[in-house]
Amino acid sequence: MPAIGAELSNISLADAALDHLVKLGQPGHTLTRSASLTDYEHVARSVGLDPLRMLRMARLPATVFDDPNLMISVDSVGWLLEESARLSGQEAFGLLLAETRSLANLGMLALAVREEPSLRAAVQFFARYMRLHNAGVQLRLDDPGDVARLQVGANMQGGHGVWRQTIEMSTGIVLRVFKALSGDTFRPTKISFTHARPASLEVHRRVLGTAIEFSQECDAIVCPSRDLDTPIPAADPTLNREVKRWLDMQLTSLRDEPAQRARQVVRMLLPGGLCSVDQVAQHLGMHRRTLNRHLAAEGESVTTIINAVRAELAEEYLANSKRKLYDVAELLGFSHAGDFSRWFRGRFGKTPSEWAAHSRQSTAAPGPISSR
Repeated sequence: MPAIGAELSNISLADAALDHLVKLGQPGHTLTRSASLTDYEHVARSVGLDPLRMLRMARLPATVFDDPNLMISVDSVGWLLEESARLSGQEAFGLLLAETRSLANLGMLALAVREEPSLRAAVQFFARYMRLHNAGVQLRLDDPGDVARLQVGANMQGGHGVWRQTIEMSTGIVLRVFKALSGDTFRPTKISFTHARPASLEVHRRVLGTAIEFSQECDAIVCPSRDLDTPIPAADPTLNREVKRWLDMQLTSLRDEPAQRARQVVRMLLPGGLCSVDQVAQHLGMHRRTLNRHLAAEGESVTTIINAVRAELAEEYLANSKRKLYDVAELLGFSHAGDFSRWFRGRFGKTPSEWAAHSRQSTAAPGPISSR
């Protein structure tokens, strides 16, 4: 583990990055309940971090530890988790947070989801209402046959591309919720992650089990489709309807941002190579002309969103994994590595190999730091 105290005393964020985080935390940006940082203080201290200093670096208020319903920026939270893992050397930092989570952390959502008739209904519930708890997490069920995949996505606006700690924490929490709802009978056949394997799997196996695969095409919990029909004991449909009525009222008060929703869908569709205007519109439940009109009002288009998401993910895959070029191309929805290389050079002014080499050199060479 690195000498955290010495490193923290010298680390500061660039002013531009700090200003960016402050803006992201303002109304209109993607938000989460501060309950998403439940137990952060304890876990941070256990790996040698000063939790209050980390909050200041992320421009998050100390009151996140006192009020679970405080709405804060998901990008600030995502950055905090990534930086906590980096500074502590604990690659499974997000999973340590997930390890102690319970249904109670979901607030009002917990009251309704435990009254759903089955795990499949619970997935559909979270797909609709999750943004009331954490708009930075997206769940999507891919259930074409005998095998079901519950894909877990991170809905962030920052430049990390793949938010490893957020994905792992969210996956761990979803798994714990499913086990709680099923009376601890739910057992996935495997859990897959797009990011590379960590040096140690001790925490992963303790929290997620042993069937874990890395460098896969999607982040997902995989199980037999029939397992999602597992009934939730003692579900009360009457109470479920009453709580949902209240939750629907909360949903209507949220600002609907088609561009942000389109980004979420693009992230899910890219690895399958079926990411087109028609496919995105279909997943959003609207005609392509309607989608284009809404996006144009925000100064966006499906094409610009696809390119932006591809750029974020390409940077992450090339900088933080050992994937072959054709694997990265496939994950980003390109049919051939050559198509990806041409697109990448036009976007970044370098070939993927040149960009990756430069990124490794920049990471290896320590930049100027100052005390704050």
